[in-house]
Parts: sequence; structure tokens; C-alpha cells
Amino acid sequence: QYERAIQSYDEAIRLDPENAKTYNKRGVVRANLGQYERAIQSYDEAIRLDPEYATAYYNRGNAFEALGNSIKAEQDLAKAKELGVS
Repeated sequence: QYERAIQSYDEAIRLDPENAKTYNKRGVVRANLGQYERAIQSYDEAIRLDPEYATAYYNRGNAFEALGNSIKAEQDLAKAKELGVS
């Protein structure tokens, strides 16, 4: 039911566009669908809204890794660790 989940997160974002957690969760669903570039877009927005959002950096790092971009993956995973994700 990933597509329904994305629709629900899109609606939640429409209602509350400043909620970084919703963008992050939508990114997780997109990553589960293998839509890593679109997932990264969602994580980017979560991080823009909350630059200290460690989980979003972690998730984005994993998406970059899935795309084979190890440099950006390492940067994000290091930032996530710095912010408290182990």
C-alpha cells in the first residue's frame, strides 16, 4: 500500500507544509519503492525545514548509497552520527 501511503503523506504536506517529519516519512516510502531520487527530494525538504533532523540525514545517506553516490552517502551518514544517530 505504498502508493496510498504516498498519497496520504502528500495530503498531510498540503495541510501542514512545515512538518519535516512528514517529508521524511514520505521519503522512506519512496525509498522502499526504489524511488531513491524522489526519496532524496523528500529528505532534502525535511532537512531544509529542520537542519538538525538526524534521521533525515541518515535516510538520505542510505538513499545516496543505493544510488552509488558513496561520497554524499558518507557525508550524510557522518552528519547523522554527529547529530546523534548511531
